[in-house]
Amino acid sequence: MNLKDLGDEGLRGLLRDMGQPAFRAKQLHGWLYGKFATSYDEMTNLPSGLRSALAERVRPFALDVVRRLEDSRDGTVKWLSSLEDGNSIETVLIRVPGRSTVCVSTQVGCPVRCVFCASGRGGLVRDLTPGEIIDQVVLACRELGERVDNIVVMGMGEPLLNLDSLAAALDAISSEETLGFGARRVTISTSGIVPGIIRLAELRRPWNLALSLHAVSDEMRAQIIPEKNRYPLEEIFRACEYHRELTGRMLTLEYALIDGRNDSRETLVRLSEIAHRLHAKVNLIPCNPNASRLAAPTLRRCNEAVDFLVGLGVQATLRHSKGQEILAACGQLRQAESSGTASE
Repeated sequence: MNLKDLGDEGLRGLLRDMGQPAFRAKQLHGWLYGKFATSYDEMTNLPSGLRSALAERVRPFALDVVRRLEDSRDGTVKWLSSLEDGNSIETVLIRVPGRSTVCVSTQVGCPVRCVFCASGRGGLVRDLTPGEIIDQVVLACRELGERVDNIVVMGMGEPLLNLDSLAAALDAISSEETLGFGARRVTISTSGIVPGIIRLAELRRPWNLALSLHAVSDEMRAQIIPEKNRYPLEEIFRACEYHRELTGRMLTLEYALIDGRNDSRETLVRLSEIAHRLHAKVNLIPCNPNASRLAAPTLRRCNEAVDFLVGLGVQATLRHSKGQEILAACGQLRQAESSGTASE
């Protein structure tokens, strides 16, 4: 078991059962979230007997880093980490001047299996625990030596199919006793799980929501997302409107540009209509050729797509790919490692 899976009350209960004074919880929080400790040996102001006793009962950190890769061009860092049961997950740290963002996973594998994403090629193995999600954030903070600026829940897995663990993790790190992480600095991405969007809305947390849209019609979307986890677009849109009504947060539409499939002017006009209806901004993403056999349009055409949407009154941006040198897209490094094709 991971220490962070206990939660605050569970931690205090454990220490109480061990005959420890109440202030030990604050000391542990200081090490886990203030100094980003990953072992009890680092916690030098705790009695050695307590450290040994804790080590016999619960792990202080959920992740064993198997691979750490850094892109020499943009400083993006990607970790492949092993979990207690031997499964592995990916975490990515993206750095730009003045801002750092950690991209965390919520599941081992993914049940949605979008055609351009490597995460779902082996299907879903299991959900992550709250502690396994929290420790990805801690891993990035430890790399930086300070708290990361933003969290995007856009790694392996469909976050809204593991909402209980995700919400518990985000609530835990929002506490001033831990990372004091502001909810508005968190973005949760979903492929459009309607019951999950509704549940998320009803939590009334001001987390940002991003919808991985990638298509403007149900027929087009059927070519990208398998039927099992695909909801009709109209149902998704209504759920997103409900989320905005309850949280007041602006939606982001993520749209992977696939050459010859979803990048025509007619399609972009329809995308603009959806954006206006949902009061959403659009983030265009060139399809990663390393993650699938699909190709992105040329950079010139991608920029033209942004300009076209802006001309239609849409707040649109183009996401520039990070970490291509290190297989930073979802699931790529895990897949390469399992197949023996990952390189240093």
